[in-house]
Parts: sequence; C-alpha cells; structure tokens
Amino acid sequence: MSINSMRKIVVSLFLLVAIGVIFAGYKYKKQIKSLLLPKKENVVRTNTGEPVLAVFSFQPEFENQIIDTFQHLNVWIFDSKKWKIKDDGLKSLDDNIPVLITLETWGGKQLLSRFNHPLQEVADGKYDEVFKAMCTQWIGSRKNVYLRFDPDMEVPVTFYPWQYYGPGYIDAFRRFSEVCKKYAPQAKIVWGPAGYPGVMEFYPGDDVVDAATITLKSDTEMSLDVYPKNYPVKYELQRRLHRLRFMNKPIYVLGSKSSPNDSINAQLVTEIGNQIEEERDNIYSAKNFKRFDVREFRAGNETPEIGFYDPNSLMINEKPVTVEHLFADFGNLADGTFEKSFNEVLSRNHKIIVTFEPFRIPLIDRDDSVLQHITEGKYNKELEAFFKLISSGNQEFYLRYAHEMEIPITRYPWQSQNPVDYIHSFRYFMTFLKPWPENIKRVWGPAGDRGSIEWYPGNDVVDFFSIAIYGLPDKNITDPNMQETFQTIFQRKFWRFRFIDKPLFITEFGVKGPEDFQTKWLEGAAKIIRENHQIVGVNYFNMSDTPQAWGDIKPPDWSISKQSFYRFLEVLNEN
Repeated sequence: MSINSMRKIVVSLFLLVAIGVIFAGYKYKKQIKSLLLPKKENVVRTNTGEPVLAVFSFQPEFENQIIDTFQHLNVWIFDSKKWKIKDDGLKSLDDNIPVLITLETWGGKQLLSRFNHPLQEVADGKYDEVFKAMCTQWIGSRKNVYLRFDPDMEVPVTFYPWQYYGPGYIDAFRRFSEVCKKYAPQAKIVWGPAGYPGVMEFYPGDDVVDAATITLKSDTEMSLDVYPKNYPVKYELQRRLHRLRFMNKPIYVLGSKSSPNDSINAQLVTEIGNQIEEERDNIYSAKNFKRFDVREFRAGNETPEIGFYDPNSLMINEKPVTVEHLFADFGNLADGTFEKSFNEVLSRNHKIIVTFEPFRIPLIDRDDSVLQHITEGKYNKELEAFFKLISSGNQEFYLRYAHEMEIPITRYPWQSQNPVDYIHSFRYFMTFLKPWPENIKRVWGPAGDRGSIEWYPGNDVVDFFSIAIYGLPDKNITDPNMQETFQTIFQRKFWRFRFIDKPLFITEFGVKGPEDFQTKWLEGAAKIIRENHQIVGVNYFNMSDTPQAWGDIKPPDWSISKQSFYRFLEVLNEN
C-alpha cells in the first residue's frame, strides 16, 4: 500500500471519529456536562487552619493584645442566587463569642467555576441576593460578627479565582460592604489581605472597612519563591503590620498551617506595640491617616520642567532643557569628578537633580549596612563635604537619596532592606543641614514598584516624590515591541502613591528601539504628562544602562534623537 493511500485512510478514520464525538456530545450533552461539571452548593466550615491570634492598631489609644476567644468560619459561595447553606456552624456558637466569617466567592456552581472571574459579578450586584440572605436569614441580629470578603487578594497567584485582579477587587468589596451594612448593620466589615508586599494597592477605603486581617505564611504565599519565607516571626509580623500603616483600623493577625499558633505570645505583642509607640512621631504618625483630594501642582498652561541625564552631552544644550541629572556617591565625591560635573551644570544655568547613592566607598566598595551606618553618623565627614558643596550657591535643585529602595534585588546595598531602617536613614540625610536650605528640594525616589509606599519617609522631609518609567525594565525581554506603553506603566505606578500628597517629578524615564518606535512611545508619554498636573517635571535617561546590571545581555540603550525629542515637546505643548 502506498504512503498516499495510508494517509487517506488515516484522515478518513480521523474524520469519522470526530463526527462521532460531535454527534455523541450533542446527543448526550446534558449527561456529559453533569459528569464533568458536578454542581457544588454553598457550604459553611469551621476554619481551624487560620485561627485569630492577636490584634494590633496604629491608633495610640488602642490596646494591642492576644486573642483567646474568637471563632473562625468559612463560607464558600458557589451559588450566587440561593443561600441554601447545608452546615449551619454559626447558631451552635454562644452569642457572646466573636466570630470571624470569611466569605469566598467561587464564581459558580460547577466544578470548573474556579476559572470564572467573580469580582465583576459581585460589583454588578449579581451576588446581592445571597449576601442579603446571609445577613437576614443566617446572621440576623447576632452581635460580634466580623464579615471578611475574598481574602489574600494581593498575593500574585491564582490560588483563588479573585486573585490577580488589581483595582477590580475594590469595586467588588465596596459592593459587598454596602449590601452587608444595609442588612446586618451591626456586623463589622473586614478587609482580609495576607499582608504581602503591595497590599495597600487593594485597600477599598476607610468608609467601607471596619477592621483588617493579615495572615502569617498564608497558603497562597507559600507557593511563591519571590520573597523569603524564613524570617523570624517577630520581623515577619512587623513587616506585615508596617505595610498597613496607612489605615487606622484594628488589624487582626491570623495563623496558618505553616505558622504555629504559639508563635504569637503576650511578650511579642508587647514588644511590637512598644516599637510602634516609639515611632509614633513619624513612621506611625496619625498624619498617615489623612486622605487627600486630587491636587494639581502645575497650572494647565504650564509646561513641566524638562531634564536629561546626558553624560555624552547630546541634548543638554538644547534650549527647552532646564534641568540636568547627576549621580553622586562616595567615590566621585572623593576624587573630585562630581564637583567638576556639578560646577559645569551651574555654568549652564540649569537646575540640577542630584541622586545621592551611598556606595562606592574608598577601601570598601559595598557596605551592606550603609543605611544604619548613615543614621549612626559613620559617614558624617563625607556628608559634610557633600552638603558644603551643594549648599554653596542659591541655585534651586532637587536632591534624591538612595533611590529604588523597594525593588527586591541587591543591585544597590540599600535595596531589599527593612523599610524602617531606610526611613531613619532618609530622615537623617534630609535633615543633615539645620536649618534646611529652601533652594534644596527633597525628593523621595522609589522606582514605583509593588510595595513602594512601605518606604515613604514622611511628609515633613519630602517635597517631591519621583518614579522611574522605562519601556523595557525586564532583562528577560529583548524585543522592543514587547515594551509597555508609558500610560500603562504610569497608571500602575501612580496608583500606588494615592496616600501621599506631593508633586511628582519623573526623574528617570526612557524607551529603546527603532527611532519611529521611540517617537510613538514618547508621543503617548507626552499626552499623559500633559494631562496630569501633579507631574511637575520629567527627566529623560539619555544613554544605555549600566552593563553590569544586565549580565550577559546587552544593556538597553534609551538614547533618543533630537527629532524624537522635539516631537515629544510638540505633543506636550498641544492645547
């Protein structure tokens, strides 16, 4: 038999089988659906794996304490229309016992419903009836009830169907809170993050939250390998509480299968409470709880400052450029190269952004405890020389210290450190001169990555905040067309700073690729900058990045042409 004949037979058999499967699927579709997608009903279970262990608050009058009488129930909602609870674990409990009820929306009654996306349906009101029934038929007038909605939302996994959602979670939570407050007004509404980095991005608002929870080593986190899991319990708890310092609600601590219940004791609660009290004047100040309306720091017809980091002097002599960016460290201060560059910028009558990087120390290139050593005064001699230089004139400039501290890498020795140590160091540096010169504007300079707000040093020592926006930030991406737009990056990062009220200076941004691609990307950037009047300045990074940071991959070169730059300005100034 020839090969062609065999091919025809195989194709014919395949077609017959496919037709048979289609026919059977149509004829027995109900039976197949029932077999593959068995229905699941709403159910209540006692949650022994996540006990309530303690409660804290950043409010000065609150008593931090161990919890010894608190029940925890889980309610799994598969049917969004009918309550129909099989196991009633609530009414068997004494009315005086406080109860935490964790509600989980699973997107439907079928087995594969976990792949649905329930948050939009919650926000649209499709769960209202089951929430109402839960409050009226089940909870009733019972006191000491805490309703916790779709927990661990900020952990970047798909353990639950509501994770990996971003701001959509907030709309769903607010709807849940609104319905429950209407039908069970005595119940406390609980926001239930794990306390993972970036948690405050998901905060639904003071008006719909009565309390919060954090979970030590939650099941959803344990599958990740991004952050260490072997921190001592005290440090782990401190970090999680610190991440919630911009809310003034009670914070309940939950245990987990990976965290022993006896790991939290009265002594530990007292120690952490004392540390919160010691930092009351700045890090845990009540000023954190103040909420701000959107403000405009630049008039609508005013052009933001235009700056460049341009070591090769390709753009700094262009007339629209008013700012130049310099980097200072212990090394170039000692050998005089920073002073030379600083004076050259002054001679061009430009304003200056100075990013002070506390590394490249003579005799020891890297000090991994540099933040603590700055605060302890071990580098006062070097700081005195630096401040003597920059405060010698009246030229206005922007001073940024130990930037991009929140990125979980160790490119710089001040990265991936305890945010409390960073805050103390920043405050020491930015109050080194007394009184502080009015012409030196203090800039807090995170990259704008997940969890940035943990490192915010306080309103009294920050005049501007800055972020970095690069189209190609990931060294695993080499295709320019895979770059995100300026708008996408900006909106994601800008949302993270909604708890502070400062003007924004984008001290670093750039895009690589062919000139026409760069021009198009910059046009989009100009539109966003033009429309957002909180942005008072932008500074382009006009060279390639440091080769050592990219390993075997060629570092991205963000340099642009004059044509691209002037097209950016043209769009920026459009009415």
